[in-house]
Amino acid sequence: MSWIADLMVALAHWLATTPLPEFAIWLSKTRVSALVDSSFWIAELTQTTHILAVAGTFVSVLMINFRILRLAGTGQSMTEMLDRYAPWVWWGLLVLLTTGLILILGEPARELLNPCFWTKMVLVVIASLVALGFQASVRRHAELWTATSQGTLAVRIGAGAVILLWCVIMVLGRWIAYSPS
Repeated sequence: MSWIADLMVALAHWLATTPLPEFAIWLSKTRVSALVDSSFWIAELTQTTHILAVAGTFVSVLMINFRILRLAGTGQSMTEMLDRYAPWVWWGLLVLLTTGLILILGEPARELLNPCFWTKMVLVVIASLVALGFQASVRRHAELWTATSQGTLAVRIGAGAVILLWCVIMVLGRWIAYSPS
């Protein structure tokens, strides 16, 4: 697993060669950045909201995927599960985007020069695209999702992979605080 550490170090070195360090310095000198950084409550309230949005989004993703795995919600169709939990995923992602931008403003260099941050961002985009594709599939082929309620092995592996993907996203989010930028 040392290859992961090597990859993160290489990514950190590469980030230092991009225009991001200058941008982070410029951003840290703006009034809004100074306000977020110096305020006692803005960063803490934003971080708390961000963490709660992560929890709400992850629980919604879990419920949808637990339905695929037949661990929960078996009394509802996949369309009903999506109608119930997909809005929580999308609103959660919107709150995460908003609070994430505020957190970046508070400490631009810590975030923008951090390999864990960028890895997390790539994985969030992948998770969002997977969610869009999944929703489109269920909406277009609702009868197929209902008819195959036992689920194929590939679909169950995919559900497990999505859960694992979100776990990695959360771990990377936490590692931002400990990873050198």
